[in-house]
Amino acid sequence: MDYIKELETLIKEDVLVEVNENIKELESNNKKNLKDDLNYMKQVKTYFEEVLLDIENNTITKEQAIDILEGLEDMKAENQDI
Repeated sequence: MDYIKELETLIKEDVLVEVNENIKELESNNKKNLKDDLNYMKQVKTYFEEVLLDIENNTITKEQAIDILEGLEDMKAENQDI
């Protein structure tokens, strides 16, 4: 599987699913400190939706896909450490 397809699958089946779950959870809480978290999660969602658009439009390079995949792998490792 090439890196761009791998990235697309990961975003659609894992990243955006988790981001959307976090957004729903944060929206159900109206505490001030969580509003910042909610705004951040919405920005994350927008970023990954834009990446998907780049994939659909064939404007993302293999190197960009690899960089994003590596970043996601780092984030996953950090979350497992917590």
